[in-house]
Amino acid sequence: MNQRNGFACLLMLILVIVLAGVPTVQAESSGDECLRAVVEDISPSSVGRDEEFTVGISLENCGTQVPEDITFAIISIPPDIIVIEDLVAYIPQFVYQNSERQLRYHMRTTPDAIPGPHIIKMKLTYGNDDVKRTEYYEVEVVVTGEHAEPRISSISTDPEYIYEGDTVDLDLEIENFGDSIAKSVVVNLNHGFKGITSSTIGAIAPEGKQTALFKFKANNSGTFDIPVIIEYEDDYGIQKDEYNIKITVLDRKSSLNLASVKVNPVLPQIDDTVELTMRIENSGDRTINSIRVYADHPFQGLKESFIGTLDPDEDGPAVITFVADQSGEFEIPVTITYIDDFGEEQVETKVNVIIMEQDDGSGTIIIVLLLLAVIGGLAYNNYRTKKSKDDIIKQLMEGGSSSAEDSEE
Repeated sequence: MNQRNGFACLLMLILVIVLAGVPTVQAESSGDECLRAVVEDISPSSVGRDEEFTVGISLENCGTQVPEDITFAIISIPPDIIVIEDLVAYIPQFVYQNSERQLRYHMRTTPDAIPGPHIIKMKLTYGNDDVKRTEYYEVEVVVTGEHAEPRISSISTDPEYIYEGDTVDLDLEIENFGDSIAKSVVVNLNHGFKGITSSTIGAIAPEGKQTALFKFKANNSGTFDIPVIIEYEDDYGIQKDEYNIKITVLDRKSSLNLASVKVNPVLPQIDDTVELTMRIENSGDRTINSIRVYADHPFQGLKESFIGTLDPDEDGPAVITFVADQSGEFEIPVTITYIDDFGEEQVETKVNVIIMEQDDGSGTIIIVLLLLAVIGGLAYNNYRTKKSKDDIIKQLMEGGSSSAEDSEE
């Protein structure tokens, strides 16, 4: 029984020694096998857009054993860098303990590569099936570029002096003060009026100029600070710059005016057919189309007249015909409508028309008597003037005769 116990104790001791020796052997093997990757150079050191460059990698043995089953692979590439060589390099075994292996990758940046740092990720694997080693590396490639700088270089408006109600053509000259091409340039004008707020002008070369065109209706007077946002793309990607311009809109100056009013007959009476003629003048500097005049009178007859188109400094008649079925003094609202680039616009004014009571003859008699009185007064005045002249002539003649008689005595 004691012999059996002693044999069992001996087996237990041998088993402990074997299990304890396994990790010791593996640790020695792990410490002796070592391989590292070193970035030797990036040539050229400054990489621009659409340019070729190389990345040199050196695999160095840093242990006492000759490494085997070596695999070096590029596992992640930025989208704007192209690698020409194979991404995976396999080396079965180094020749001797101090061996090195050089790898050189030819690469190229894309024409639209974004300037700045770009990270290329790599993986190194080596060792046999019992002990497999994996190391990860990163290589930084900096792509250089230039900035574009599109800015407002001049502002012009047509008309030069803007009045409330004017249709305005606004031109912004955009000049590129940067060293890179400004591509896909869009100018946004947040003017708050009815009209065009965005203008696409494409690409602007360094020191080049392009004009952003806008049109709007200045429907409010005052001084306005208007934000101008310029969106574009340069070597560093999509950019956005904001500026401000100042525009002054003067008090309303209507380009359509009521130049004259004519009523036929001049003093219409009840039951007369009245012809009201209003001449509409275009005092602006633009042609105005589809002009209509609406007179909201209380009589039976036409209320609207169509003029059509008026060029600058041109006028046209709007004729309204109605039957005067009531007497009195009437203030008639008149609305002038027209169409411009932004839709229908209106100008409102008023005209006065007097309708007389129907004449019963007394009016004519009074007018005749007044005319006779005026004529009689003129005749009497003329008579007095003529008599006065005759008396003076007579006195002069009598005075002349008395002088002659005195001289004879």
